[in-house]
Amino acid sequence: MEKPSIIGCSGGPDSMALLDWMVSKGFYVIVAHVNYQKRESALRDEKLVRAYCQNKGIPCFVEYPQFSKGQNFQAWARQVRYDFFVKLACRFEARGIYVAHQREDHLETYLFQKQRKMLCEYYGLKPVSSYRGIPLYRPLLDWSKKDCVAYCQRKNIEFGIDESNQTDQYVRNRIRHHCVDQMSEKQKTDLLHQIDTVNREWKEKQESARLFLKNWDQKIASLTDWYFLEEHLYQQTGERHGKKECQNLLDQIQTDCLIDLKDYEMESFQGKLWIVKKQAPVKIVLPKIQYGTYPGFTLANAGRTIEGVSVSCDDFPLTIRTVQKGDRIELRYGTKRLNRFFIDRKIPRVMRKNWLVMENASGRIIFVPQVGCDVQHFSAQLNLFMLQ
Repeated sequence: MEKPSIIGCSGGPDSMALLDWMVSKGFYVIVAHVNYQKRESALRDEKLVRAYCQNKGIPCFVEYPQFSKGQNFQAWARQVRYDFFVKLACRFEARGIYVAHQREDHLETYLFQKQRKMLCEYYGLKPVSSYRGIPLYRPLLDWSKKDCVAYCQRKNIEFGIDESNQTDQYVRNRIRHHCVDQMSEKQKTDLLHQIDTVNREWKEKQESARLFLKNWDQKIASLTDWYFLEEHLYQQTGERHGKKECQNLLDQIQTDCLIDLKDYEMESFQGKLWIVKKQAPVKIVLPKIQYGTYPGFTLANAGRTIEGVSVSCDDFPLTIRTVQKGDRIELRYGTKRLNRFFIDRKIPRVMRKNWLVMENASGRIIFVPQVGCDVQHFSAQLNLFMLQ
């Protein structure tokens, strides 16, 4: 059975042109319309989308989200819209989502990105991308706004004009009205070529950075270009960082330092770079031996000697927790402060914060990963192995 395509249709000339064009091409479509109930003409747009779908025998679903004041309306509306598309795509096992971005939207997006000095995976709008794992198609990027209007007029397709797009309330509107709409066809063509060049050059830089990072030894001295650091940050955190920010970070990490990156911490430590996700303190209590995988560690019934400990009934309940200031373990050659162990092993602070210890019922630390077990729990018959 053919899989449907979800079409986001606002009722404007772009989306109505896309809808009719896909119907004319024989696509099996399901229409998704969002009525934000924010303007007087919203019901008009909903009615004309419903009327078209009813005339063509096309399933049409409408969402009525409630906006809470204090949010950025455009950002909220976009998330609501695409989440609705994804919900329908999952429900009907769709082949993908289709949206009606056209040439001027592409130019406007690029100018917006450049004005904000954004570092993007792709500049402008990609013909094919994805949202939450669902393919997202933009088949009208070669069409102009005038092409969409002319198509609807030629096919006698009713469409609505969103009057809020005529104002300069939003940054994108101002870019559209005062930049894109004022351009000649030649200027638009030249800008399209510029976008292609920027994307090609940026892709080449990304590919060279990825190739470099494949065998990178974490040595800061070899990070000779800002985009090497940027790509590393992206691979580790999933977030893009601007050129200026990366250049500033490169300057900072030339000496030992600890840098906060929202959900992550980055540390320059003895010439190497470490990036670790922030974690909540761990505290897991085990009433008996329970092999398995836990947040940040694994308990197994076999392993290397350094990973093992011999526990008895008297040790339970065991507590596996994050290391604390003053923690120490009694080894065969004497008591060792864990802080001293970290210093001797040259372990970065970002790693120390997430280090775990195993504590028995009496509050004694009996095992520390990479240190081993304490003197009282060493045996030739180890029965619990902890891997962090």
